[in-house]
Amino acid sequence: MKITPKPFTTEEIEAAINKHAPSIAKAARELDATGKCSERVTVALLRRWVAGLDQSEVADEVDRARELVKTRNAQVENTKLRKDVRALTDIVRDQDEMQAVVQQAVEDLNQRAPIGTAYPEPRTGAKGLTVEVLLSDLQIGKLTSEYNTKVARLRLYEMGRAVVFQIKQKIAAGYNIDRVVLGILGDIIESDKKHKNSARACDTGTAEQMHNAMLGMFEFVVEPLAGLGFPMHVVCITGNHDWDDHGLNMYKPGSEQLSWPLYNSLKEITIRSGYTNCTFDIPTGSYAVVDFYGQKAVYEHGVGVSNTEASMKAHKIKRAEQEREHITYFRMGDKHTVTTFNGGQMVVNGAFFGSGAGGGEYSEIAGYSSVPAQWMAFHVDRDDNRLTLYDQFVIQLDHIQE
Repeated sequence: MKITPKPFTTEEIEAAINKHAPSIAKAARELDATGKCSERVTVALLRRWVAGLDQSEVADEVDRARELVKTRNAQVENTKLRKDVRALTDIVRDQDEMQAVVQQAVEDLNQRAPIGTAYPEPRTGAKGLTVEVLLSDLQIGKLTSEYNTKVARLRLYEMGRAVVFQIKQKIAAGYNIDRVVLGILGDIIESDKKHKNSARACDTGTAEQMHNAMLGMFEFVVEPLAGLGFPMHVVCITGNHDWDDHGLNMYKPGSEQLSWPLYNSLKEITIRSGYTNCTFDIPTGSYAVVDFYGQKAVYEHGVGVSNTEASMKAHKIKRAEQEREHITYFRMGDKHTVTTFNGGQMVVNGAFFGSGAGGGEYSEIAGYSSVPAQWMAFHVDRDDNRLTLYDQFVIQLDHIQE
């Protein structure tokens, strides 16, 4: 398209446009009234003149804009790089700390003689039992007016003692023990980085929490039970406190959170201590399925599931549909209060700590008043349609203080 040469300077065109802005039609009429142009100055002609003004200046501006974009992109990449370096540094530091934790735990445990397996052979004709023990919500490192790491260790000892006592009672009553199932349902550590000020509510850092949790669980629960000599199955589920962020990791939380090295180290320590009667199930996901004489149970931490019968039953049905098999039992922790529904089909395990008065930390501020306790039960093989669940017991822990 042929464009009429402009008889006006750039300054004259800019002055007219600025004078009548935003009306380009008035600017065109003013320029046309001067009579300098050989044809009528229309809006379209003025726009073509404007579009063709000082292309070299426009090109310079484009080049400058491109340079700014490049600079901005470089700044963004540098920021990402710095974040990646910081994240890598954190990973390396965490790995070094974890290695030191495991090494220290092994050294500590090597100083102790293993517990013997002195229980008798199964008695002919005696009814067999499977022991089910839930262990969750220790949150080792958590600091309240009535709870700290020392109290946690004392309560772990009391729990192990109580479980062994209950098993001995059943043996004395004439039962055989077919198997022990220890369901560890998560929130084993508190994590000093979970919230902005979590470190202030901890008496130890995360690495030390993992060390103390491994030693405490092994010494006071896993080893005493494994030392009985019966087949033992340990199921290890992660919890929302078992890593340095909110909620659960939304991709393979079982293998991406801090509970993964903790549980696998616990497994290695148990096996290397000679307890070959123990097997471990450490899922990469958020839950596991356990069999009790043909009746299946889902073990899960329970984040997002209310401790009501309706909520737990609905969640159990979801897991049954995912697994494509019937689920009889559902076990979870997280809610810090022992609760059972429908003859023990749905069970919420308790926590190792309760809530004191005064509103001094999160649980107290939120108004929780849970009783420190854990849950255990016994199953039998039925020849009818009854539940395998035969007996259940709540292990009280509130009386165990410093």
